Amino acid sequence: MQSRTQQAEIQRISTALALAEKSQNSDTQLKLYQELARLVPGTALIHAQIAHLLFERQQEQQAADHVETALALPHDIKVDRLIFQHMCKLTRYTTKPAQAREWFNAQPNLWRFKLLHEALNRIEAREELERVIHDMLELPLLPAEQSQILTLLAQQYFGQARYHDAIGCYQLGLELDPGNQTQLFNLAGSLEHVGRYEEAFKYYKQVLSNNPEHAGTHNNIALIMLRLGEFQQGWQHNEWRWKASQPEHAQHFSIPRWNGESLEGKVLLVWAEQGIGDHIMFASMLNELREFGGTLHYEIYARLDDLFTRSFDGVNFLRRETMGEEQIEGKRMFKQSWPRADFQIPIGSLGGILRNDLASFGSGKSFLTADPQASQDYKDKYARLFPGKRLIGLSWRGGKTMQTERQSRRAQIQDLLPLSELSNVQFIDLQYDSTAEEIAEMQAAGLSVYHDDTVDARIAMDPQASQISALDAVISVDNTTVHLAGALGVPTYVLVQLNPNWRWGLKEGRSYWYNSVQLFRNPALIGWNNPLERIITALQTDGII
Repeated sequence: MQSRTQQAEIQRISTALALAEKSQNSDTQLKLYQELARLVPGTALIHAQIAHLLFERQQEQQAADHVETALALPHDIKVDRLIFQHMCKLTRYTTKPAQAREWFNAQPNLWRFKLLHEALNRIEAREELERVIHDMLELPLLPAEQSQILTLLAQQYFGQARYHDAIGCYQLGLELDPGNQTQLFNLAGSLEHVGRYEEAFKYYKQVLSNNPEHAGTHNNIALIMLRLGEFQQGWQHNEWRWKASQPEHAQHFSIPRWNGESLEGKVLLVWAEQGIGDHIMFASMLNELREFGGTLHYEIYARLDDLFTRSFDGVNFLRRETMGEEQIEGKRMFKQSWPRADFQIPIGSLGGILRNDLASFGSGKSFLTADPQASQDYKDKYARLFPGKRLIGLSWRGGKTMQTERQSRRAQIQDLLPLSELSNVQFIDLQYDSTAEEIAEMQAAGLSVYHDDTVDARIAMDPQASQISALDAVISVDNTTVHLAGALGVPTYVLVQLNPNWRWGLKEGRSYWYNSVQLFRNPALIGWNNPLERIITALQTDGII
């Protein structure tokens, strides 16, 4: 029972709180709620308010104490709204799936679900997460909330390459929440992945009609256009990539952007972006760049130093690891000064000047040169180890995240087993992050794959370039191995997903980037039997085996 004095004090604090909240004075709010907590310590909502304010000040440890107190008291949905919105963003909570599961099972609601979703996602517990999402859809939610849950279910399906299921979820979500921009955008992206490009364009246009500056949509349209061979428009839309997908790669200069003018007596700085495969692919234009005259600085990963220096004369290669700016604790910090230059251009924008139609790609001939002695050493070594065998490099995984399409760019061991029937072939491991367990599993299944410990492309690409040059051919999914082998001119047979990366276009056959690369597009979303059988036939036709 509260005394009159205590009631008066609570009333005074409540009045002061109303004023502090109206003026958005969070410091005063925090002090007043802490006073209230001392007067009425058994009120969950007060501890939740304190935790909320502390979370906003990034004082996680202090907030955690009040979270624990609030959740130990009788349940209040207002408490969950306040604190779980923060908890689902913090590793302190998302790395504890058992605790998240316990909280959700005690009071299943949208707020607690979001934390459990993050925790299960982190450990890739896909089956459990799918069950939890289905359970959520059974709860009495508002249409907009149901639409949110359907989006999360669609993302789970998307990550498993179940694109048709994802499309269905997004369509249902739009029925519940018409005009939802996220749903429209994601639906278009899912349609892309099953090759329904006209429908994807329709939804992308709806997004742009509401938000003409939607960077993700412009970026995705760029990739469709490049995939369809509409290079000029594709490169133009591709300039939206900085806002859409890689703002962390952007560099800022006080010198003008190069637009293709003569460089006689001038200095051009080409700065890097994206992955190491892109560094190799765009280097196919280096010889043309030198024809513009002047001095050329070209930024690459240090792993490419030896290989690129050997392959290109008259180019000053800069190490990406030491140049430009980087984000440190949210601040842009300078690593090392760029060399003096008159013009600059990002590596991914070179195509807009030099590759505006198919004819501009030229013959696609090789442009990298492996160390001839090292290559001969690998050839001799493998001849001793595998006398009379044809040597074919094998790489089976690409992409590390859902955004880089790992779900579509990987062949399972069972997919590769038809290769075990090629008795005159020894396969050489070219998968840069292969594991001993994978190799052992392949061996146990009858597919002989040799892993060479002297090669680690994560450290340096030159030894792998020499290794690949010693082989008769390469079979790979879409990854950096393809770019390296193609740039070296080694016959390369690529397992390309139904929705190919923009670099490969939609047509099978020879790549316009590399004439030694042949593309075999998968007609299915899952499994690689069809293209792999056609690759085996092509290997026979080409006299490789």
